Amino acid sequence: MRRSAVAGCALAMAFAVSLASARADAASPSAPYSAPKHVHHHHHRKHVKLPKNPFALPAMRSYLAGRADYVDAAVRDLRTGKTYTWHPGRREQTASIVKVDILETLLRQEHGLSPAQQTIATGMIEASDNDDATELWDDVGGAPAVTAYDRLAGMTNTTPNLAWGLTETTAPDQLTLLQELISADSLLKPAAQQYELDLMSHIDPGENWGVSGGIPAGVQIALKNGWLPLDGNGDWQINSIGRIRGDGRWYLIAVLTTGNATEGYGIDTIEGVSSRVWNDLKR
Repeated sequence: MRRSAVAGCALAMAFAVSLASARADAASPSAPYSAPKHVHHHHHRKHVKLPKNPFALPAMRSYLAGRADYVDAAVRDLRTGKTYTWHPGRREQTASIVKVDILETLLRQEHGLSPAQQTIATGMIEASDNDDATELWDDVGGAPAVTAYDRLAGMTNTTPNLAWGLTETTAPDQLTLLQELISADSLLKPAAQQYELDLMSHIDPGENWGVSGGIPAGVQIALKNGWLPLDGNGDWQINSIGRIRGDGRWYLIAVLTTGNATEGYGIDTIEGVSSRVWNDLKR
């Protein structure tokens, strides 16, 4: 879905802490019957600051309490394997983030995309073109095919809708979807993973908001956003999912929001969450 003019739309890794011990001095050979010398062991421990749960920190809780919309979020720190969530069980409509799911389903089915399919996939992801999404949705087999892929991936709380933008999902399920793009035991081949991540790393200017909020230049950002007016009374569904890597951080993030009076309000909420997660996951 093209952004409106109103607001403009590996596996887990663990680091071990090394411990170094000083060698004990040898006992003097000139005094074989004397009491053994007292050996002092000097243990040098390298102190490593481990990230805390961003959603348990006062600053994040205060921020979320001050927002008027409903927020569901999940973050997986790929350095530690820990997953942090906020309202993990609430289901939301995907809007255009389902396009990541559509393309993963297609890449699972195909050994390689034709030039025509690549052009359509590029439009669907980079420009969030709805016509391109509908064409690939139909090509893969619609809701039944995407549902089958989701179940293989372990997305048990996602229900594809005949109208793809109304697919329901949860933030943790979106992490499961993103995990397929970085995991060594993925349903997708490495070339397919890299292909989709590359598209998600080249989102059209003006539509690369969301989980990129607060992240400095030079960091690798692969994302997909979704936005959808739910009714005529100012209720917007605004979502953003992505993979962030660089500057000592490597994580997956999904933020789903609803009850937004405007598209811009939802974008601001997500970017506020994103910037705090970025800061809180610093070692």
